[in-house]
Amino acid sequence: MIQLNADNALLNKYFGISYAKIYTNYANKDFEEIMKLEASEGNKKAENYESILSEPRKILEIFNLSSLENKFIILQNLNEDDLDSLLPLLNNDQLCMGLDFFTDDKLLAMTKELPIEVLVGMIFEKFQLTDVLDLMEDSAMDTFLKESQVKREYMQSYFESMKETELQGLMQRTKKESYDDKSKEDILDEMSQMKNNEYQSFVTSFGKKDTMNLICGVCEQDEDLLLLFRPDDLVEPMNLLMKGDKIKMLNGLDQEFLIPMVQELPIDLTQIVLTQIDPMDFAKTLSSDYMDALKSVVLFAN
Repeated sequence: MIQLNADNALLNKYFGISYAKIYTNYANKDFEEIMKLEASEGNKKAENYESILSEPRKILEIFNLSSLENKFIILQNLNEDDLDSLLPLLNNDQLCMGLDFFTDDKLLAMTKELPIEVLVGMIFEKFQLTDVLDLMEDSAMDTFLKESQVKREYMQSYFESMKETELQGLMQRTKKESYDDKSKEDILDEMSQMKNNEYQSFVTSFGKKDTMNLICGVCEQDEDLLLLFRPDDLVEPMNLLMKGDKIKMLNGLDQEFLIPMVQELPIDLTQIVLTQIDPMDFAKTLSSDYMDALKSVVLFAN
């Protein structure tokens, strides 16, 4: 039987229970049983024990909530919903301790489920767009360029920003013919004369480096275009990170996104994560919502 390491001196102080009774009469009894037995013998303090347990400071002292082991024992008396309700009392560092129980694959799977706006913000705080594109399949980049939100004027504006020699090189690599005798104005005019389907075929026939540069160019004009990328492609650079570095990235998320991740842990691991809870915060919550959990804890061993 798991016992809670309570402070016998405090039980004597708050409830007037002698040390002799603690060690001889009340071994392996839970808190509520002890109070009822004491009350039956006329112990008024024990009779009114619930009023004492309404004071968080006294709960903290009596049940020695500074002890991780004691917190764990009490947490074992709570159900899954109760445990979930305690998670907001943890800070991000404490919640992320729970993420360390997951495999790398599970971390990535949960990351992909984040809202796209949140995922984009997290990824591009750590990585450059070129890091993502460098690992992206050519077909995925072409799909991006075919999206209706990626306007032709964005692409044309990018081409207009290029130097003449850069534009000549791009056309030569794509068309497989010399453009040395063509001016920048000539090339831009040739592009502008293309019909939409021809223009789309043109921009999706670039080599990888040129395609990456084009995508970076259009996204600089409208950052909302980053939301068009698939989560699978966005998280790809995270595969290059050690697990600890993945968790550091996730640490920057708001709790509303971290907590659902931790909730995917088995209940016994959630209990371990929650042992980090601040003792006074735990005492306040126990006094207001979980009095039964305190009553059911076994306090003394033979």
